[in-house]
Amino acid sequence: MNDDLLMLVADVRPTQAVLAVVDLNGRFLSRLLVPLASSVKSSVEAIAVGMNQLRSQHPGKSFEGVGLSVPGRVDPQTNRLVLVPNLKWIDYDISGELSKKLKLRVELENDANACLLSELWFGHLDGMRDVVLIAISEGLGTSVLAGGRLITGRNGLAGEFGHVCVDANGPLCGCGKHGCWEMFASSSAALRYYSELRPESGKITMNELITLALNQDEAALGALHRQAEAIGRGLRMVDAALSPEAILFAGDVTMFWNIAREIIERECTAGLLTKGGPRLMSTGDGELALLRGAAAVVLQRHSGYYRSAHGKQRK
Repeated sequence: MNDDLLMLVADVRPTQAVLAVVDLNGRFLSRLLVPLASSVKSSVEAIAVGMNQLRSQHPGKSFEGVGLSVPGRVDPQTNRLVLVPNLKWIDYDISGELSKKLKLRVELENDANACLLSELWFGHLDGMRDVVLIAISEGLGTSVLAGGRLITGRNGLAGEFGHVCVDANGPLCGCGKHGCWEMFASSSAALRYYSELRPESGKITMNELITLALNQDEAALGALHRQAEAIGRGLRMVDAALSPEAILFAGDVTMFWNIAREIIERECTAGLLTKGGPRLMSTGDGELALLRGAAAVVLQRHSGYYRSAHGKQRK
């Protein structure tokens, strides 16, 4: 595809955003890490400044648009956030404000949906038509492909398995309820498990926890094992509800897939209704899957398919 057409993309997290320039073939040309404040207005300004900085590194190139992968649910009709438990970004026109600053059309999408669109757009699903993708970072997001179609549901809220209660006595979740699956299976949960095992260790990042585990630190391995068990148990409800051919994983869990896979598979298959569970797969590239997903959102929504499926094109 045309190498002169580029996209600006972002993987937005609660405390930071990873920004990148991607071409239409999904190749990454440059990246930038931007810290984010708790204020949505300040965060949007920081993202705009970072993206303009990246754009200036590619003179003479044309930019097709901007894609943001976000840890929340986006209304497909309004392109605005309707559920974002780990950020206080509701009731702010993120796409509209960012579009004004960049003079480009801006698309938002849930991180799991974006990753699944990436797998569809760049052809990694090998003809599979019933797939669930689970994106694990600070939270846990899920996306559903049924009969070859991405299911968004009312207000874009379909597939929110991360906020199904699995233990009413569990920790308080960002959504305001107790014991959501996310509170046991996310990266935040793994860090909580580690702090319980090593209270003297102080605050560490998920990357640091994974590094410790790869170096055979017992507490780090214990924390990741406990997280993997919680992921696997949660997959039982996903399989019972949807019976997918495959379940794909994106985000932090892909960075320790060799540790997690066997545990997840064991816990999942232990509670299945029939023999032979879904194929478990890793997207294999950590945060790159979320960035490539943001690019796929731009490609899909600027195509004739998206305009025909959702009525007239948004301005």
